[in-house]
Amino acid sequence: MKTKGLAAVRRRLRWRIVPRAALVAVLLVASAGVVWLSYTGIREREIARLQANADGRLRQLSQLLLAPAERYSYLPNLLANYRILNDALRAPHDAARVRAANAFLHQLNERTGTSLLYLLDLRGTTVAASNWDAADSLVGRNYAFRPYFTNALRDGAGRFFAMGVTSHKPGYYLSYLVKEGERTLGVAVVKIDLRLPDLGGSNGEMLVTDAAGVAFLSSRPDWNYRPIRPVTPAAAAQLRSTRQYEGVLKAPLASAAGRQLAAGAEIVRLRGGDGVASAWLLVRRRIADSEWNANLLMPMARVEDIARVGALTAAAGIALLLMLGVLLAQLRSRVRERKRSRRRLERAHRALGQQNEELRLLSEELRRKSITDSLTGMANRAFFLDSAAAMVGIAKRHGTPLALLLVDADHFKRINDEYGHPAGDAVLQLLASVLTAQTREGDVAARYGGEEFIVALPHTTAQAASELAERIRGRVAAQPAPPGMAGLRLSVSIGVAQYRPEEADIGETIRRADAALYAAKHAGRDCVRVDGGVAPGT
Repeated sequence: MKTKGLAAVRRRLRWRIVPRAALVAVLLVASAGVVWLSYTGIREREIARLQANADGRLRQLSQLLLAPAERYSYLPNLLANYRILNDALRAPHDAARVRAANAFLHQLNERTGTSLLYLLDLRGTTVAASNWDAADSLVGRNYAFRPYFTNALRDGAGRFFAMGVTSHKPGYYLSYLVKEGERTLGVAVVKIDLRLPDLGGSNGEMLVTDAAGVAFLSSRPDWNYRPIRPVTPAAAAQLRSTRQYEGVLKAPLASAAGRQLAAGAEIVRLRGGDGVASAWLLVRRRIADSEWNANLLMPMARVEDIARVGALTAAAGIALLLMLGVLLAQLRSRVRERKRSRRRLERAHRALGQQNEELRLLSEELRRKSITDSLTGMANRAFFLDSAAAMVGIAKRHGTPLALLLVDADHFKRINDEYGHPAGDAVLQLLASVLTAQTREGDVAARYGGEEFIVALPHTTAQAASELAERIRGRVAAQPAPPGMAGLRLSVSIGVAQYRPEEADIGETIRRADAALYAAKHAGRDCVRVDGGVAPGT
């Protein structure tokens, strides 16, 4: 009887223990699952927060990086239209022409603040350069392997960032094809300094990478000229052929591709100087009108710490579920945290909106300054050339006339010499006011350079343009002398030319207007001359 009683007790204990063990196992698995989900959820949330913050900073970098370079975008085209430089390319063995081109490039480089200005012939050999007399002069050196040369020959213009093979200094190269009519003479090149803009903030490292993934601008100097990961064989061959980073290319930051995330982000492992690899969140954004990427690398250690803390909190919450008071306190804490997070997010959104508005206003101010002559308030040469090119397209499509006036202040050097440069500035401002008052809406009047002004007149023949030129000449002559220049009689000489459909671009028309202006100067100044004749009534 005792044996049967013991057996019954064992059966009852077994049926009680087994379900309880199964329940404990289920609870442990569920708890582990909840902890893991908490860890991964918090980790992904932190990554998403970092990505959102990174996107704003990368957008600023993308918008500001090339803004300084755009100030010089007009310069290669301007070089291509200077006669003194074209003469050197036409006769590279004429020592006098080459000397004149070297001196001109040197002076222009000093005035514009660029790094280098130079001319390449059709073989890619430097004919003239702003550093012609320096120990590291570019004259005589061949750069046919550089993409800015080959792209200019193929497309008419080029841009390229590289380490200088002669100067051993990095720079951003802008190039433009030099042509005389249908004849190609060579390539004009401008080298400028390109730097990473200071966006503030200390969370993460900023990189700008090229199409091969090489970081050529970095907030960490030791990361410059290092690919984010190993470059492909094709990209490596391209780097060798263009000598883009000759002598400075370093080992990759990461040995392999990382874990891809959404929206152009990934987690990569980078090996530091101590040889220890650590995880980083990499967020990239394509920079408009280029093959470059703006990258922000943020250490993942902080994210992992936050995620681990979140997982431990979840585990503690599961252990304390039976204690109602603790649960309620935890719920209140979470509600407060959500409110604080919401307030922080709202503040961040407001700050981001304010930053975006400030950036928009800055971009608009930069755009306005880039197209305006600071002295006269008129359009500058770069804006005129862009507008005139558009007018040429309209004239060609619709068969409408397009005329140019080239206006030059007479005896301007004498005015500067006798009355001083402030007086010369006043004369230029007076001429600008006359031109502005005499032109129509739709005409484009600009300061072309020095004491020269240029006016594009759409839907206007040379005859009508010459009549306007005569009115402008008369208005200037009737102007009283500016204060402090008693006895001075102002006058202008004006050259008129009409665009011809067979001309490749507006540059040909400008040269003919310049020739007419020269004829007006030769005829005694204070007169109008039309390309192929004189103005009626003069």
